Amino acid sequence: MVLQSPDQHCRGVSPVIGVVLMLSITVLLAATVGGVALSATPDLGHQTPTVARSTGNFVTGPSGGCGANTVTIRHAGGDPVPADELEIAVQLPDAQARITDLPVSGTALSASNTDDPDNAIYDYCVGGIVANGGQRWSAGRAITFQLNAGGGTVEPGDSIEVRVVHAPSNGVLAAVELTARR
Repeated sequence: MVLQSPDQHCRGVSPVIGVVLMLSITVLLAATVGGVALSATPDLGHQTPTVARSTGNFVTGPSGGCGANTVTIRHAGGDPVPADELEIAVQLPDAQARITDLPVSGTALSASNTDDPDNAIYDYCVGGIVANGGQRWSAGRAITFQLNAGGGTVEPGDSIEVRVVHAPSNGVLAAVELTARR
């Protein structure tokens, strides 16, 4: 029979305790890093709706409703989007503008409705689902606005780009390049 001293009996416990402590620290560290990573992700509640297709029309001559330089973007399929979640970005050959704070109560934009340093948008003529209190932009419905002839005249044959943006997610719902026609 071999006698063991008390120190020899406890020697096997120290490595086991060390391994358990190391695993505990690793799990705690992983949970902390995971929590920080998940809280740093953008708000997933603001997903961009899907607009399958959209079409546009840009008439430089007189047209119904707004008059000359009228742009119409029509929703041709996909998710309906409330007008208060829309913004319109316009890029002309020599100017750009962004229409925000939609819908409007009538058919006129106020200063808070545009980011328009180039004076490209005519303030007194918006139509479709962004006018008169607004509606949902859904299949078959249109957004209409007028360009300012004095602040960025576009001639027949010139191209402009119009993007309809979902404001909560800042996602582009529709991007349409239009060629001006008379």
